[in-house]
Amino acid sequence: MRAKLRGQKTSYHHGDLRHGLMEAAMTLIDIRGRHALTMREAARRAGVSEAAPYRHFANLDELLGAVAIEGYEMLLADLEAVSSMKALRETYLAFAADFPGRYELMFGKLGDRKSATRRKHLVQELADMMEKAGGLAPLHGEASLRLAGLAV
Repeated sequence: MRAKLRGQKTSYHHGDLRHGLMEAAMTLIDIRGRHALTMREAARRAGVSEAAPYRHFANLDELLGAVAIEGYEMLLADLEAVSSMKALRETYLAFAADFPGRYELMFGKLGDRKSATRRKHLVQELADMMEKAGGLAPLHGEASLRLAGLAV
């Protein structure tokens, strides 16, 4: 399980605007939640003009979709690094606790069709991986209850 918090940079490094915007968006979502994110705020946090995000994302839904997909890829990479049932459960629950805004975005409604389609495949991959840890649905339920302060 990784203790390192990823996606917490708030500055943009020239040369990879898309990544800089996603980092800014992930940070804001992790701090304040999905509804706090606007294209303007992502641009401000990345240190670019308000028009710059539109070079990489047609709208906020595309940016949110990209962040959700990145979250799945991060979670899957973390899970692939462990093998025991206990470690899979702990890693999954730690991800939800470390990145609550991102976690909620990942499992919430996505307005971007391309991201929503990609997410179906990633959720299936996640479900297959979590099968030996008791299944995705019960674990997702436990993580969601914990995030709501209703730990079981």
